[in-house]
Amino acid sequence: MGKYVVKNYPSPRLMETIGATNQSVPEAIGELVANSFDARRGEEKINVTIDLRNNEIKVIDNGKGMTLDVLEKAVCIAEDMSKHMERGKGAKGHFGMGFKTSCSTLGKFYEIYTRSDTINNEYHVEFNIEDYSSRPTNADAWDVEIEESARFRKSPLESASHGTAFVIKKVKDKNISLGAVYSYLGEAFKGHLETGDTIKLIKENGEEIQAIPKVYKFIEDSKIEIDEEFSVEENNSLMTCHITGWMALDSRTHNDVNYGFNIYRNNQLLEKWNKDWFKAHLMTSRIIGEVNMDFLEATFYKQGKQQSNKWALASQHMEDYLKGMVKASRDISKKGNAHDPSQVHRIISNLKEDYGLEADEDNAKDAKNLKNESNEPNKKKQSINDTIKGFAKEKSLILEEHGEIEITYLEKDGNYGYAFDYIFNDDEYDDGQNKELQIIVMKDHPLWQYKIDMELQKILVTSDAIYRMLVEKLNFESNDALKIRNEWINTRLGKQEASS
Repeated sequence: MGKYVVKNYPSPRLMETIGATNQSVPEAIGELVANSFDARRGEEKINVTIDLRNNEIKVIDNGKGMTLDVLEKAVCIAEDMSKHMERGKGAKGHFGMGFKTSCSTLGKFYEIYTRSDTINNEYHVEFNIEDYSSRPTNADAWDVEIEESARFRKSPLESASHGTAFVIKKVKDKNISLGAVYSYLGEAFKGHLETGDTIKLIKENGEEIQAIPKVYKFIEDSKIEIDEEFSVEENNSLMTCHITGWMALDSRTHNDVNYGFNIYRNNQLLEKWNKDWFKAHLMTSRIIGEVNMDFLEATFYKQGKQQSNKWALASQHMEDYLKGMVKASRDISKKGNAHDPSQVHRIISNLKEDYGLEADEDNAKDAKNLKNESNEPNKKKQSINDTIKGFAKEKSLILEEHGEIEITYLEKDGNYGYAFDYIFNDDEYDDGQNKELQIIVMKDHPLWQYKIDMELQKILVTSDAIYRMLVEKLNFESNDALKIRNEWINTRLGKQEASS
């Protein structure tokens, strides 16, 4: 019996299909920017220009550029680039798949201009994605032609002595949102921007704008620095993994997904608003933060983490570490606590204590004074929430497996895009207390401009919240939730009739 060798030639259509990802336009552009940071010359700062004019996308950097040998490997599919070029500390990419994926995501034609800092000439290569789809499946189908010149007339590098430029043409998205790109880059490369690297965007009218690091708004003094370590066994030895960053309580609760942790690897955003380390609901929607996990392995286009043993152990560690912050978020979300200075100071002091930190002395003093003032009968008591215009208790909901759920109805001034919503506190961390369903009604919402009986409004919004809570939080089947909601309405109406 013999042995047979099978030559494995991937279909050239791969060049087209690798662009069929769920990458957004900002993420795809960000992938090319990440390549620029990997091309840093020693300790020099990287300057990246993103030109979005004339239905093209150009990403130009002042990195060290590529020699002919390196470019020949870079244009190949899944070549391990670490074998052919020196990668700086914290390099993000390895196999050259990211730029191919992102360029194919952005357009049907792209080209590369590169000028190495070690030679005088410039190299140029182009990829027509539509052409690849018609090529036969054999080795010759992957042939790439590289041009060499002292200077290419159309090169975006112009007179620069070194650097690389990606030029994407036949752009798929004709209406790229500059704001979305700008916002994403400020978030994705926050660490780079904070240490002096720059990203410049050129608008259609030629105006230039600089990307700036993302800015967070959180409750003063609620920020906790993270510096944690855990060990993982790798290759029969223990490896120490280091997690750094910060966490805080956001200045507001969120009805959207914009809370949790932004996870970074080597100063690039891996995952946005991760919530794997706590139970996500309105009561915990104030938890925000950033963590650096350089030990994680990224996906092949450097956005997203691989589900490794390191990630599983890191998650176990962080779940336990976050308990104090989760408790604080739940506490500050209750009954207007966020707008009561004495309650805020109490919660922040407890938070600091949970993490072995000393509360700010001025804050502690203010909290004590507020407490003393509230106990003096001749002084006006601090309002719980200046925007709260109505507070009332509703008929409780009794569930066989969950006990009594107290219901409160809260009216507030303001229009936050929704007419009413709810917060469900299942008291996971408050043993011995009843569960609570809080109804929040925004008085200034246009819906309430229509005349509606106040009692009827309470019943309608509360019954809607009961149904949503049963389905979204307690995992009831829809039919069962409807039945329970209707029973509550009947009970509520009976209470109303009895009191009239």
